[in-house]
Amino acid sequence: MITVVLMVMMQLTPTTSFIVSTRAGFVNYVQGSATVKAATSIPAGQPVGTGPGGAVEILLNPGSYLRMGENSQVILDNVDLSAIALRIMQGSAVIEANEIDKESPIKVGIGNLKVEIVKDGIYLFTDGKVVVVDGKVRDASNGLFYGKGYQIADDDHGYRAQKVKTFTTALELWSQKRDELIAQANLNVSNSLRRTPNLPLNSFLDVWLWYPAYGAFIYMPGARYRSPYGYLYRSVGEFFGGSGVASSGSNSGGFGNSGRSSGGSTDSGGGGFVGFSSAAPSGGGASSAAPSAGAQGGSSSGHTATQGR
Repeated sequence: MITVVLMVMMQLTPTTSFIVSTRAGFVNYVQGSATVKAATSIPAGQPVGTGPGGAVEILLNPGSYLRMGENSQVILDNVDLSAIALRIMQGSAVIEANEIDKESPIKVGIGNLKVEIVKDGIYLFTDGKVVVVDGKVRDASNGLFYGKGYQIADDDHGYRAQKVKTFTTALELWSQKRDELIAQANLNVSNSLRRTPNLPLNSFLDVWLWYPAYGAFIYMPGARYRSPYGYLYRSVGEFFGGSGVASSGSNSGGFGNSGRSSGGSTDSGGGGFVGFSSAAPSGGGASSAAPSAGAQGGSSSGHTATQGR
């Protein structure tokens, strides 16, 4: 059963609505075969699945995204923004985590593992393993913290956490491309908002904006910042008398927080925001161990993350 996400809305312009979601689980993008439709909300406990060539992007807390690859299944156990919890039941997924509150981490289960995302970053979940592409997780079973470059597994071979030799998967490239598109939409909206009368919105921090021109939510942070992928986001406060904290520079990407260079995505095809090309990559640019088509990610080797870390 599909439920409607609870939200507060204020009209800014004829094409932009100010929306604050009170739940995680809104489906922001669907490509190919999937068990959900875009612009719907997933209730707690409902499985979400993708088929061959399928990809789904789900909103978590404002600024954080769950991006599923093909042939995957995820269950959101809790959709409250202060207690988000989910399980990767099958396949692969990337979580881009932004504006993480250490007191309210995102809880993720995969295989025998249960981890808490306690820092902004990029996290790959595949084959019962967790790879900290960038950021930090806490293992709920032993309280240990693992940072960038660590892979954690708990399977028939036992529990192990180790630094891994890494390479880029197609799913990660697609996740980066989605962030690039959303960041560009954020800048487009910011230019539009500059031309509107002042509104008392500077008290709202870290919100989703529904932008009909793109057919999806975009993220507006409480202060200007760069995402884990290195893309610049402008804040609501900047446009309405606020004091958005600046992180200067253009929106060129480049994995700014982690010091990585921007990857060369091979995305092509339609879907996503209207007017954008945000389909998942079909091979090319991903490691030979990564899947050859669709928004896929992960491999049996366990060495799956992003280059240059």
